[in-house]
Formats: sequence, structure tokens, C-alpha cells
Amino acid sequence: MTLVERQIREMALNGARRFRIWISPRTAALAERLRPDLDRLYQVERSFTMVAGASLNYHDLAQVREEAVVLEGDVLYDDRILTHLLLEGPGCVVKGGQETSALYLDAAGIAGLATRLRDRESSTPGPLGEILEGSPAGSGLRAWTPGDLDSYVPSLRLTMEPYMVRVAAAGQLRRLDRLMYRRTFKGAIDAVARYGYYYPVRWLTRQLSRTSLAPNVVTVLSLLCIWAAIPCFANGLLGAGALVAWAGVILDSVDGKLARLRLHLSARMGALEHVLAAPGLGLWYIAWGWHLSAGELLGVEAEAVLTWTAVAAFALDKVVSGGFRMCYGREIFDYRPLDAVFHLFAARRNVTLLIMTAGAASGREREAFQAIAAWTLATLLFHASRFAWVAASARIKPSSRIMPGGQE
Repeated sequence: MTLVERQIREMALNGARRFRIWISPRTAALAERLRPDLDRLYQVERSFTMVAGASLNYHDLAQVREEAVVLEGDVLYDDRILTHLLLEGPGCVVKGGQETSALYLDAAGIAGLATRLRDRESSTPGPLGEILEGSPAGSGLRAWTPGDLDSYVPSLRLTMEPYMVRVAAAGQLRRLDRLMYRRTFKGAIDAVARYGYYYPVRWLTRQLSRTSLAPNVVTVLSLLCIWAAIPCFANGLLGAGALVAWAGVILDSVDGKLARLRLHLSARMGALEHVLAAPGLGLWYIAWGWHLSAGELLGVEAEAVLTWTAVAAFALDKVVSGGFRMCYGREIFDYRPLDAVFHLFAARRNVTLLIMTAGAASGREREAFQAIAAWTLATLLFHASRFAWVAASARIKPSSRIMPGGQE
């Protein structure tokens, strides 16, 4: 995906519908190369205008009689920067390093920009952010830097400053690839994700991003694998169940990253995935208990007690985590560094599946299930105690944003 198309998709997600792109003979072939799914995903109007240099854009800008966002075609923008501009309204600018800028101007500001471009026609135009410097139209702009914006991304539990990077050389692409991938990965994650499949998932996502495969297809495959593991576990096919479950976990990690990198998002599928994937771990517990108890889950045998202890602890932990998020606006496992460290090993899906896999591989599935039940209960108690401590401590502010996040 080109930088121009990425900007179109980012703005379209924010409601923009009309785009005017100025291109030079040198960049025309690349800028006009768009992914075939763009028109299917976004109903936008776009037009390309060939110019000899940026200073000649004033002819078209002078005809604009409405507000507009003005971006530079060789800059990679974090979507939070564009969202911030639109929320603030016309008359503002975000200025980053490398003399990068993003402008949101009203009609008068657009006219002022056109005038400055006309005045500088005989000289090098320079970056957008410098063109209005010192002009009447530019003096009234409200200005921010990326560091002024909120660096916390709630949906990803990630703390990362918004980026604006000018792409000046091919040598930058590797670093930008890692930067963009980091922006799609959750900040507070478990040890299995961080030290196990982070890099394989990044590689797989990179390969799939070059194809036309829809992220929703990956999501459906992930859900099928997660649910297919249940009958495998229940029928004692523990190794096969673990293998299918790991496939579901990997695909579940890939689909979100692929969607965010391509800006190919589906709120409806996201909601459906949340509903269908959330009970998966609890159903794995029931399936293991069914196998170990030979289907006698309604009795008082140890396996039945372990099963319902694990299921109850899992469900209550979901209630505690959801309640904390509602009260404090962020997840309980990244509220403080202590919580993020505990989350590395907490009894969530990946860590539990690792214990299941070890038990199935060693033939000690009963001992593994005992460990799972005990650790799930311990996780519930830790989260409940943290919720109680935060609620009782007046000096803790729900809006705190101090947790360092991200993974290189």
C-alpha cells in the first residue's frame, strides 16, 4: 500500500469522502497504484492532478471554498494525528520532526496557503508547516506536536507516541515496517505472545498483507480452530486439540494486525469475534474436565470439582476485569507496571494453553489440569485484590497513563 492510499484510508475511516491528490511525473505511477479492494471498502471520490512542483498547487487551492485537511504525500501519519485534527476542527496544525506537518484549514486558511504557494512559486516551496509561517493565515493556527497528544491506545493497551515520519529513502522502510507493526500489537501481553510468537506472527502478517485475503477470513478460521479444539479435548485427543488451538491463537493474532495494517477494519466482525471467542477458554476447561472425569461432571469427584473451580474462576475474572475497565477506562492488567508484569504469566488463554500442551505432551494431563485450576483461581484473587486496592486508594487516579507499552 502506498503512503497516498494509506492516507485516503485513514481519512475515510474518519468520514472523509473527497480527495484531491497532486502528483508529479516522477511519482505518478506509484501514487496512482491503488489496492483493488479500496473502492469496495471505501466509497470515496478521488482525483489526481499532475503538477510540475508543489508550488504550482495554488492554482487549484485557490478554487477551494470550504474547509480541508492538507497532508504531505511522502509522510507516514499515525491515524491518531488525523483523528485529532478532525476533532479539533479547522484552523489547526500538528507539526512533527523532519519538518512534517498535517493541516486542517478553513476556507480562509486554504486561500492563505494558496497565496503563500503563489508567492513562493519561484523558490523551493518547502514543507507544508513552514509555508504558512509568518503569514496572517498561519499566525492564527492552533499548533500541537505528536508529543502533545495522548500516547495511550485503549484498544491495544499500548503506550506509544503518535508518529509522523517523512519517507525520504528506501533504507527507512525496514524501521517503518517495525514501527507500524508495533502500532498494531497490544502493549501489555503475556509471555507466550511476547517471547514466543511475536516475530513469527509479524512475518506471517507481512506476507499476508501483500495478498488480497480479507482479515475477516482469517478471523473465521481462527474461530473455527478455537471451537474445533473443544471436541478434540473432550474426546481425549489432547495433542490434536492443542495443535488446533494453537493454530486458532496464531490466526487470532494475525487477523487484527492484518486489518490494522491494511486499514481494512470491520466493527461487526470484531464484535462477533469478541462474543464467540470469549467463552473459548472456559469451554476448553469443561472439555478437559469431561475427558478426565469420563463425562461425570455433575458428581463430586476431584475432576468435577477442579473443572467447575476453573470455570467459575475464569468467569469471575472476566467480571472483575470488565468491571475495572468500566470504572477506570483501561484494562486491569496494564494499570500499573506491576499489573503488566503479572499479566506476563496470568492464567489467560495463551498461558493456559501452554500448560495444556505440556501436560498433553508429557502424559500428565491430570496434573496439568490441577495446575490450571489453581493458577486460574490465583489469577482471579490477584485481580480482585488489585481492584479492591485501587478502589480503596484515593491517591490513585483512574486517568493515569504511566504504563510503558509496546514491543519491538
